Amino acid sequence: MIDTVAIEELVDWMIDGARPGGMTRTLDVIGRRLVGAGLPIGRFALFVGTLHPNIAGRRLLWTPEGGVAMSEGGIDLYSRDEYVKNPLPVVTSKQVTIRRRLTNPNMLSDYLILRELVAEGFTDYVAQPLIFTTGETHAVTWSTKHPDGWSDDAIAVFERIRRPFARLVEAYLLRLNAASIISAYVGRNSGEQILQGRIHRGDGEEIDAAILFTDLIGFAGLSSTRSGAELVTLLNAAYDVMVPPVEAHGGEILKFLGDGFFAIFPYGKDISLAGAVKAASETVMEGEKALAEAEVGKMVGFRSAIHAGRFLYGNIGGANRLDFTAIGQPVNYAARLLAAASELDQPRVASAAALEHLCLPPRLVAEAAFKGFEGLQPVYAY
Repeated sequence: MIDTVAIEELVDWMIDGARPGGMTRTLDVIGRRLVGAGLPIGRFALFVGTLHPNIAGRRLLWTPEGGVAMSEGGIDLYSRDEYVKNPLPVVTSKQVTIRRRLTNPNMLSDYLILRELVAEGFTDYVAQPLIFTTGETHAVTWSTKHPDGWSDDAIAVFERIRRPFARLVEAYLLRLNAASIISAYVGRNSGEQILQGRIHRGDGEEIDAAILFTDLIGFAGLSSTRSGAELVTLLNAAYDVMVPPVEAHGGEILKFLGDGFFAIFPYGKDISLAGAVKAASETVMEGEKALAEAEVGKMVGFRSAIHAGRFLYGNIGGANRLDFTAIGQPVNYAARLLAAASELDQPRVASAAALEHLCLPPRLVAEAAFKGFEGLQPVYAY
């Protein structure tokens, strides 16, 4: 028997926002409360498409034994058999429910997932559309190992909770997509600050960080002989090998500057100045090596400059157009340092503020005039 009172209490909780929230916790509560109300759920899974540069969709799978586990599908997901030859495309495109009684051999031939479920001991399977207020559609599936499969009452429960479930998933996905998009364009930490409400001009904070400016040696020459599309392909290939070391060493890219980028490695509470500068210089060495070993490295090289200091990390702009970025003398100094590296034909340079913490011994190569700064400034190579 299904406890209908418990089901209505679950529906009320979902309509009220499933507080305190968090999709992993929400799915776990839904699964356990449905099982507690008498539904023999062996597993259920939520499938959502995402707006992300590298992830097409996510599956959150709940089981009574393991709770919620998440997996992600790459941007080729929608062309792969695991998606195309399963019920989800039909469920989401036609907004229909699909059910298969897995004890009936005649129902096992149309979708790949069905034989996999049978092999795991499941007896019945239901896939439902979760229709958002915009008409956009995602899906949830329910599987059982009960000898008799799903009862009519169980199917009615899934239909009863489907609409409030769709509202919860829509709210979750809106925030997830917003975070993914913002982080993709302004950086992970900047994106988090924007989502926390720092969206007014002047909002921000002063931070201490090692500053890394880079550009591609030889790119200017290629720009006069290649089409725009070819240049974009070349840049993407270069960034594919130059960006991962930044993230691996705890840095964040704030800006792509045409043929280069500007990254920061914050220090303070948990990381020292020495640790941040060392991370930045190790990033440079790994980026150089990766680029040299890549096909695109036959056409371009890697140039970099490292400085460190305190600057404002926050919003600037006018009217309704803002930018979340870094502003201050140390940032300007790092940019001038990179220009000096180009003039001196040095692949990697650092300032006096960073020289004691580099991953390789430095040497003074020149003293140069920097626009906006008084006197000659030392330029160190390493």
